[in-house]
Amino acid sequence: MPAKNDKKALLDKILKSGAFAHSPMYQNLLKYLVEASIRQETPKEYTIGREVLHRGPDFNPNQDTIVRVSIYNLRKKLDAYYSSEGAGDAVRIELPKGHYAVRFTDQKKAARIFQPKRVAWALLITALAAANVLTFLLYRKEVARLEGGSRWRDDPVWGDFFGSRLEKEIVLGDHFFYVMDPDSREKRTIARRDDINSNDEFVAFKNADVRRRNFKVLEYPVFPKNSVWPFADIIRLFGKANVEFRINCASNVTALEMKERDMLFVGSFHTLFSFNQTFKNSRFSYDVYPNTLTYRDDARDSLITLSEEGDPLYSHVDYGIARKIPGPNRNIYFIFTSFHETGTTGILQQFTDPILLKKVEDVLKSASGDVPRYFEILFKARGYNRTVYNTEIIFAGEIDPDSVFW
Repeated sequence: MPAKNDKKALLDKILKSGAFAHSPMYQNLLKYLVEASIRQETPKEYTIGREVLHRGPDFNPNQDTIVRVSIYNLRKKLDAYYSSEGAGDAVRIELPKGHYAVRFTDQKKAARIFQPKRVAWALLITALAAANVLTFLLYRKEVARLEGGSRWRDDPVWGDFFGSRLEKEIVLGDHFFYVMDPDSREKRTIARRDDINSNDEFVAFKNADVRRRNFKVLEYPVFPKNSVWPFADIIRLFGKANVEFRINCASNVTALEMKERDMLFVGSFHTLFSFNQTFKNSRFSYDVYPNTLTYRDDARDSLITLSEEGDPLYSHVDYGIARKIPGPNRNIYFIFTSFHETGTTGILQQFTDPILLKKVEDVLKSASGDVPRYFEILFKARGYNRTVYNTEIIFAGEIDPDSVFW
């Protein structure tokens, strides 16, 4: 076991390394854990959240998984250090899974005892496999399923969402339809206008002409392809993560549900309903008909407006946004939205395919130094007949965890 001064010297070397030099939050977290080890104290999840990650006095580790996600990312940073600058270190700082207490490992001693253990385990595994081939085959599929769930729960983008104990709700954006002459079976007509996407807009439309006085809102939801097509990817993702969920439509979401549940919204800008309010403190704003997105690019010190290009029935360009934001009660929201199916389908592919998601995470790291807990990403999707064939990121930005969207 290294002496106290040796531990501090080792810590100082790691904090100055390329893996940690530009990540003050992870510098502070590692320093806190090492100093706790020197004091022979075992750090608690609540204490780490309050003293290192600056959560408020109402911090609840059962609902807010920021500590677990940060520890996971800290392990990755230590791995990056030991695969490069620290490859030759005689003593390593390790953070075992499931624990918040670091340990110092003598690499020479570990090398001496590793080989016999590995041989013993190999013999044991071989013996068990030979005796239990049938059992292994029966359970292999279930083991793979559980390991897949662990992969998504450890992911820096999805980990805190799937790891949270709050109930999950998938919300599909539904179009606003109204009924003309609802009391007459012969004349009853269900209608939709592109400029009516909320109850307030419908009331203004209805009050503008006395002949519309008996118009009523359609009592059941109608889902566009923009919501339904990406839903298949979402279901597969939740299945891989072994997470149960509810399904709802945007027009039916209550204020209580928005406070008490982690939510994932998918749909067009026309179908946001109550989720529209989450854009009030966003760097993005949007207009429908004409469909345009506007955002502030601080790097270029300019306000940029993008318009959809082409006809969705043929070759066209769609723009969409993926957002992970803090909810009104420390819950978590994912919001995937665009103007057409092309955008939302392309975006969900980026977030549900492990290979594509790794590229998204690399972009976030490039923009913020690490994968931030909350973020906004602007995507450009190219397609034909509302079917995506290429999706690219054109802007990525971090969201302050203390931002208020309500």
